[in-house]
Amino acid sequence: MKLADEPRTSTIPPDALDADVLIIGYGPVGQTLAALLGASGHRVLVCERRVGRYETPRAGHFDHEIMRVFQSLGIADEVRRIAEPARVYEFLDPDGGVISRLPREWSAPSGWDASYHFYQPELEDALDAAVRGASTVDVRFGAELVDLRQGADHVVVTLADGGVVTARYVVGADGANSAVRTLCGIPTKDLGFRGDWLVVDVRPRPGAPALDIPDTGQVLDPARPNHMGRVAQRYFRWEFMLVEGDDPTEMVKPERVWELLRPWIGPQEGEAIRQTVYQFRSIVADTFRHRSVLLAGDAAHVMPPFLGQGMSSGIRDAATLGWMLDLVLTGAADPKLLDLYTLSRRPQVIDYIEESVRVGTVVCETDPVRAAQRREELRSATELPPPFEPPVGAGFRDGQPLAGHLAVQPFLRTSGGKTERSDDVLGRGFTLFSLVEPDAATTAAVSELERAMGLRSVVVGAEGVQEEGEALSDWLKESGVVAVLVRPDFYVFGTATGLCEVVGLLASLRASLSLV
Repeated sequence: MKLADEPRTSTIPPDALDADVLIIGYGPVGQTLAALLGASGHRVLVCERRVGRYETPRAGHFDHEIMRVFQSLGIADEVRRIAEPARVYEFLDPDGGVISRLPREWSAPSGWDASYHFYQPELEDALDAAVRGASTVDVRFGAELVDLRQGADHVVVTLADGGVVTARYVVGADGANSAVRTLCGIPTKDLGFRGDWLVVDVRPRPGAPALDIPDTGQVLDPARPNHMGRVAQRYFRWEFMLVEGDDPTEMVKPERVWELLRPWIGPQEGEAIRQTVYQFRSIVADTFRHRSVLLAGDAAHVMPPFLGQGMSSGIRDAATLGWMLDLVLTGAADPKLLDLYTLSRRPQVIDYIEESVRVGTVVCETDPVRAAQRREELRSATELPPPFEPPVGAGFRDGQPLAGHLAVQPFLRTSGGKTERSDDVLGRGFTLFSLVEPDAATTAAVSELERAMGLRSVVVGAEGVQEEGEALSDWLKESGVVAVLVRPDFYVFGTATGLCEVVGLLASLRASLSLV
């Protein structure tokens, strides 16, 4: 959606606005975006309709890319304390035997373990601390959105208590039933998956025997497909598909829940801390932007949980919006940069939804003959599938090696003798990694973008910037390039096969970002 008549700069004085960005919703996606924008010094107001934080778990998995986002917020150590690496994903037969085992211990490009399980209230504690540490962010609970009106370059929001908030931009991170999306009239597309599942979270009682269940296990039982797994060190989750004849109100009753859990745990050994029926869906908004309003997380897309990528996709939205809004709000980029948000995020989200649906059709099969065929196909497979990491859809230089794909985060040895992840050494922002020393023209182009939008550049192998290991250099050499330009959300903007191409690469970045 192009807005040719959108003003380049705000016509409203900054002190007449309540916030640069108003975020509706304070789940992990809203928290992440608030923390990112707050760390950049922008005035952020978060309105959450609940009177307090949601204290029961929903999501239970994130991957290495999301841990890199948490690293950028300075909370990686705290998240590592509460999260547990998820090493194996297993498909099981109805009797619990292993059909197929998919290791999750591959070398992830982000410099972290490939996958993690976590207990959501603990993760939200860590994110909340990052938000509270930003002096320019204000969080208001019990503040429900009832009306939203857009001006030429601002949004006026009315709350249920009669309060009015004015902001340059509004981000709807308010869940699958998003009031923001509804008030903007943004249509959605149903991609066809639908299923009701009972979700049960259990905390073992002190002294209870250790549970022998996989990190993640999908039980391919046509009588009742189900899932089990570890949520974190102290919590476990089971999910049971509702089949014909099931009454959702009966399924959540304690006696029925413990009947289903009987093969693994009983009420003497564990405490059920949540039991609810969810409808798994596959939905995506037609656009993630409507003028000065943007959507993120479940407000923009909903997917089945079989890849564990729902929350992760929402945090990717926040990571992308964080740098785009930063450039626009500082005046470094024209607001039309935000046109790239939907183009970048929506195709990747659809890829994740479609893959989740594909896995879901295997898991949810209730026909005994087809279920047996699928179990045999998995059992006889001789090669493991590669990690599913689709590229973003836009915001990169077409046709170049690596462009649009997730970048490697190398470990660097600093001049002080420490070995650290590159983001901790260099900070946040666009980064140019090169294996060759720059010439005068390249140095000038780099310096110009350093001033314009805070570009960081590093020559790996130069004095004081040595790589620990060869993850980055091998990645570049295998792709036949000597330099890579990485976006702040860790996706590759473009590459150069020789020093002579770097100036052109930087020039294309300026054009792509609508730098002023």
